[in-house]
Amino acid sequence: MDIILFTCVSGIFFQRSIGAYQIAHFLRKHGYSVQVIDFTDYFTSEELITAVSKFVGPNTLAVGISTTFYTVDNKSKFIHNDEQKFELVELPENILSIIEYIKNKNQKVKVILGGAKSESGKNIPNVDVVIHGYAEDKLLDYLNSLPNNPKKKKQLTFLIEEQTTGGPKVISNDPLDKSFSIENLDHRFTHNDIILPNEVLPLEVSRGCIFKCSFCAFPLNGKSKLDYLRDPTLIKEELIYNYETFGTTNYFLSDDTFNDSTDKVEKIHRVITDLPFKINFTTYLRLDLLNAHREQISMLQEMGLASPFFGIESLNQRSATTIGKGMNVDRAKEFLLELHYDHWKEKLPITCSFIIGLPYETVESIHNTYEWVKNNPINSVFFPLNLTSKTYYKSEFNTNYKDYGYQLDTTTDFWSNDHFDYATATSLAEQFNQELMRSEDHPSSWFLMVLLNHGYSLEEASKTKIKDLNYTKIMRHRQQSIKNYKQKILRINT
Repeated sequence: MDIILFTCVSGIFFQRSIGAYQIAHFLRKHGYSVQVIDFTDYFTSEELITAVSKFVGPNTLAVGISTTFYTVDNKSKFIHNDEQKFELVELPENILSIIEYIKNKNQKVKVILGGAKSESGKNIPNVDVVIHGYAEDKLLDYLNSLPNNPKKKKQLTFLIEEQTTGGPKVISNDPLDKSFSIENLDHRFTHNDIILPNEVLPLEVSRGCIFKCSFCAFPLNGKSKLDYLRDPTLIKEELIYNYETFGTTNYFLSDDTFNDSTDKVEKIHRVITDLPFKINFTTYLRLDLLNAHREQISMLQEMGLASPFFGIESLNQRSATTIGKGMNVDRAKEFLLELHYDHWKEKLPITCSFIIGLPYETVESIHNTYEWVKNNPINSVFFPLNLTSKTYYKSEFNTNYKDYGYQLDTTTDFWSNDHFDYATATSLAEQFNQELMRSEDHPSSWFLMVLLNHGYSLEEASKTKIKDLNYTKIMRHRQQSIKNYKQKILRINT
């Protein structure tokens, strides 16, 4: 293969992310052979070497590593050394091993690091290039610039930032001549992607967000409505292809704010309801927009919304206003119950997310939030505030954390303010989430849809309480799916 891409979505479930596959599709359209190796957090170093040895040869140009979903548990660890300092290891051991193996097999192969945590790649041995942000055009242009590339079609059209510390080269700016267009994306999974029958798949609808919340850091935040939206006809064609090829009818729709305009919802509603089959999906929705544009409510259900995810983040009014969530928190609680009971007739379970450690959020106010969600039919998940310095794109909080009352250790990314510190917020989030997992709630949003990859039907998963799920069945099914994936990847004809 010309290119090998490593990726994963960590956790107990069998689930894919779209990023590496999107890049693979784009490069294939430009004449490159590409192999994605997914679920790398479930490969031992020996298994990964066995798989990679099938694809790396004298003509291989590069390997790409996505950092996005390597979690704290399997992405990085702190090693306490004799000088009472901490050394941060940025990638799991099997990925570090495979980089060394590839370099030993073919010194000309370039190791390229990208994804949401690309900033962490600057200190990793044997990494040649770090790409920040959306990588399609940047990666294509870089590959076309390599002197040992017989397929190159043009010279480099962007500047590479040289690292003065002897680390990898960095690409952060877009090329002058762009080839990738999300509007015209005609993505297709291939046989080499090893999609399992009836698997729940990710599908990208658009890129960017019309909002700029203070805690959020992505390159297309603050875009205008309908910017970077795929042609709905192309979305329909992908849905039909997946159905005819893999039997797929269930989706994770990738979109920062799926309902950011009624015009957009209408366009997608039109093509999805015209399909000769029904789909089910989960996606991110904005509660205040749904409240303001009630016509969206029925359209979302008609096109197959199985369960929405709302990023509420705080039910403390001052905290919510500070981060850019302007909806009155009492009205938000009322509207969530109105959606559940009146509009969706208890058929669409709702997930809301909350962040512990926001400005002005106190221990008392976050406990009040927890008590409200626990006593109402609204599923919730709690996260500690993240002020990591390991991302290239910075949020308002990342850049001006002192203005919001935070102290930050940039070595460990541990923060504190008048009410919380990172450790306390993390511990409390874990406590809340564990208690909610033992509650009477039913699965919703991403949790609900991912269960369909583990032997549950949508109806069965919707009716089963979270505390009553058969986790032994889920673990066994995941192990079998990973085993099937590993076996099939070794049978690919290169």
